[in-house]
Amino acid sequence: MLDNIDKPVAGHLKGTELPIRTTLMRLMAYLFRHRSLLFIAVFFLIVTGSIEAYFIKAIDDILKSGFLAGDDWYVRWSGMLLMAVFLARATSGYIGNYAMAKAGRLVIFELRQDTFGNMIGLPSPYFEENTSAQIISKLIYDVETTSVAVTDTLAIMFRESFKAIGLVAFLFWSEWRLTLIFILVVPLVVLVAAYTNKRFRKTSKKIQGSMGGIGDTVKEAVVGHKVIKVYNGQEQEIENFAKANTFNLTQNLKRARVSAGLVPLTMLLVAPAIALILYIFLNYLRTGPESVVQFSTYIMACLALMSPLKRLAKVNEKVQIGVTAAISVFDVIDAKTEEDSGEISLEKTSGALRFDNVSFKYRADDEQAVLHDLSFNIAPGDRVALVGPSGSGKSTITNLILRFYKAQTGNIYLDDQNIDDIVLKDLRNQVALVSQETTLFDDTIGRNIMYGMLDQYDEERLQAAIKAAHVDEFLHELPLGLDTLVGEHGLRLSGGQRQRIAIARAIYKNAPILILDEATSALDNKSERFVQDALEALMKDRTSLVIAHRLSTIESADKIVVLERGRIVEQGSHKRLLKKDGVYADLHRAQSNNAKKGFFFWKS
Repeated sequence: MLDNIDKPVAGHLKGTELPIRTTLMRLMAYLFRHRSLLFIAVFFLIVTGSIEAYFIKAIDDILKSGFLAGDDWYVRWSGMLLMAVFLARATSGYIGNYAMAKAGRLVIFELRQDTFGNMIGLPSPYFEENTSAQIISKLIYDVETTSVAVTDTLAIMFRESFKAIGLVAFLFWSEWRLTLIFILVVPLVVLVAAYTNKRFRKTSKKIQGSMGGIGDTVKEAVVGHKVIKVYNGQEQEIENFAKANTFNLTQNLKRARVSAGLVPLTMLLVAPAIALILYIFLNYLRTGPESVVQFSTYIMACLALMSPLKRLAKVNEKVQIGVTAAISVFDVIDAKTEEDSGEISLEKTSGALRFDNVSFKYRADDEQAVLHDLSFNIAPGDRVALVGPSGSGKSTITNLILRFYKAQTGNIYLDDQNIDDIVLKDLRNQVALVSQETTLFDDTIGRNIMYGMLDQYDEERLQAAIKAAHVDEFLHELPLGLDTLVGEHGLRLSGGQRQRIAIARAIYKNAPILILDEATSALDNKSERFVQDALEALMKDRTSLVIAHRLSTIESADKIVVLERGRIVEQGSHKRLLKKDGVYADLHRAQSNNAKKGFFFWKS
C-alpha cells in the first residue's frame, strides 16, 4: 500500500525536503515512547480482526450443524455462541481502540510541546517570513492531523489485516480453487492505490497551506475589526475570506474526488471476480442442499472481505495526509533556533556600549543596507537619543544590541566585550525594553509586570515599580487589583494603562541598560507627565537609549544621534546641534511649527 515510500516530499519551509520513510520513522519514534500502550492496542486490535473473521466461520458452522444436520448442541447454544462472539468483539474493540487513541493523543501532546518549545526559540527572521496564522495552523491543525499517519493507520492495518487474513484462510478452506480467482484481483487494487498516492500527497500539501491562508485572513479581520467598521470594509474582507475559503474548498474537493472514487473502483475490480465465482459454482460445483450453505457462507466471506480491503486501500490516503502534516510540523521542530555563539558569562554590566563600523542588511541579497558604517559610543549612565525620519535605522540599532539580528560587518561592544561573545541570555538580562507597540499577555496585571521574573518575586520591589510607573493611579479602581486579567493583548485596558504596565515591567527588571522606543507615546497628558518623571528617575545612573519622534522629550539627553538613511549625519547635545543649524535644527523647527499650527494639539 505504501508505494513510493522513499520519494521526498517538499516541506513547508523553503528549501526543505523530507522523505516519507524518514518522517514515518520519526513519528513512530514518538509512538514507541508508549510501547506498552501500543502493545496492548495492537494485541486487542489483532484479536478484534480475528474475531470478525471468525464470525463467518461461526455462521457457517451454525448453518451446517444447526440448520442442516440438526446437531443438538448447535440447536441449544447457537444464540449464546453468537452473543459470546459479539461480547468478545465489543470488549476487544473497545480496549484496542481506546489504547490506540490514548497513544495517539500522547503523540500529539508531545509533538505540540516539542514544536512550541523549538518555535519559541527561533530567530526573528523566521517570524517575519511566516505569519502568525501559519505558525498557529502548524501547532493546531497540522499536529492534530499527524495522528492520522500513525494511530489511525496502525489501527486499520492491524485490525483489518488480520480480519482479511482470517477471511482469506476461510475462503481457501472452503474452496481454494475459487479463492485463487478472487486473489488475482488484489494486484489491481494495489495499482489503484499507487495511482491515488501522488494525488493525495499533492492535494494534502495544498490543503495544509490553505489553512494558513484562512488563518491569516481571520486574524487580520479580528485585529483590524475597528478599521473595517469605520471604513466599511466588511465586503472587502468577506471577499478576501471567500478567496482563501474557496481555495481550501477546491483542494478538499479534489482530494474528496480521489477518495470517493477509490472504494467504488475497488468494488468494480472485485465484482467480475465474484461474478465468475458465482458462474463456476452454479455450473460446476453445485451438488445439493449442502452446497447452498457452502456458497452462501462463501459469498458472505467474499463480501465481508470487501470491507477490510476497502479500508486497507484507503490506508495510503491516511498516510499521505498525516505525513504531509508531519513534514510541516518537523519543519518547525528542525528549524535552527537563535544562534548563541557566546561563551562569556556576564552577571552585571556598567552599560558602556560602542558601535564600531556597523553595517547591516535584513537580507543578504538586499541591494540597499539599512545601516552604513555606524560608529558611536555610549558611556555608562549616559542618556542617548536616536532621532531621524522613519526608516532611518533607529529600531534596527536596538535590534542589533539585543542580538535579534547580527550585523554583516563591524562589531558592537558592551564593556569592551564583543556582544557576540557574550552568552545570549546574560546579554538580554542586562537590558529592559519598553517599545511603542505595547506587548501584554493574557494574564493578570501582576504577572505581566513580573513577566519572566516570577521566580524573583519581591513584594517591595513590585510595589515600588507599580508606584514609579503610576500603575497605582488606576489599580485601585479595579476590583481584583493586581489579579485583574488584562485580556488578549491587554485589550481590557486603555492604551495608557497598558503602556504604564509595560513601563512597570521594565522598572521591576531593574536592568542597567534601558531601551525606550517612544515609551510615553500612548499616554494621555496627565499620565505622560507622571511617567516622564518616573522615567527620569529610572534613567538615573543607567545607560538609556531613547528612540524619539517628538524631539521635545529628549532635549535633556547627554547625546543625540541623528540618523538619515542608515547613516549618522550629526551627533551632540541638543544645544550644540541647534547651534550647528543642521539636520537636527531643521527637524526641531519643523516640529515646533507644526505644534503651533495645531498638528500636535492632542499632545499639547
